[in-house]
Amino acid sequence: PYPDDPREWLPMRAYRGRRRFEVVDPVVEPLWSGTRVLAHITVDPHAAEAEPAATVELIEETGLELATELPDLAAVISAGVLAVDAIVDGVITRQLTLDGVGAAAIPEVQTRPTEMFVRSSLDFDVKARGLIEEQAEGEPVDGFVAVDLLRVDGTVLLGLPLLERKRLLESVIAPGPLLRVSDHVRPPHDPWIATWKSMGLKGGVLKAANSRYHPNDDTIEWQLVERLNKRR
Repeated sequence: PYPDDPREWLPMRAYRGRRRFEVVDPVVEPLWSGTRVLAHITVDPHAAEAEPAATVELIEETGLELATELPDLAAVISAGVLAVDAIVDGVITRQLTLDGVGAAAIPEVQTRPTEMFVRSSLDFDVKARGLIEEQAEGEPVDGFVAVDLLRVDGTVLLGLPLLERKRLLESVIAPGPLLRVSDHVRPPHDPWIATWKSMGLKGGVLKAANSRYHPNDDTIEWQLVERLNKRR
């Protein structure tokens, strides 16, 4: 069981124990460095303005609320989430604005995009992300990478399969320099992990395509992949 109040939900975590479990029908996504949060986005339907700005709360893994400390990022999320009400699992990270991070193209697998990509090739960014214009004196700034969608417009999505949640997530995020949806691909994952790590990312996360979301809990259906599997 998880708390009835969504503001008491905490992000679901990948299993970190010593036992090894097989992840059935996995996809793999980058493992971003930063602060994992649940972003709560709410538009007041009774606001006087024609298009009222959404209220954003960023609740991290210990339950602290961070939006008041990051007003610029909260404004980016408010403008970029196209929903009246949403809860988005994501990572506050500066890696989006570091030169070279965010590109995940591997030449030897680009020739078979239908086998490798889960997302549409039109949405896939194969160019290295340079330092954005808003940065002062070349210093990276905080961005937000969305990885999962837990609720949208009043509908709780926890019981839906992962890939269905990701499909809905892509439909509610308007990407920009500081806001994007994390890419995910099908195995074999070793080339992708190697490329992501070469760009400064920690590695990847294997997730079962049909996994459900359990707030405040660990799951054996998600596994961190920081080392390459030499047996493959």
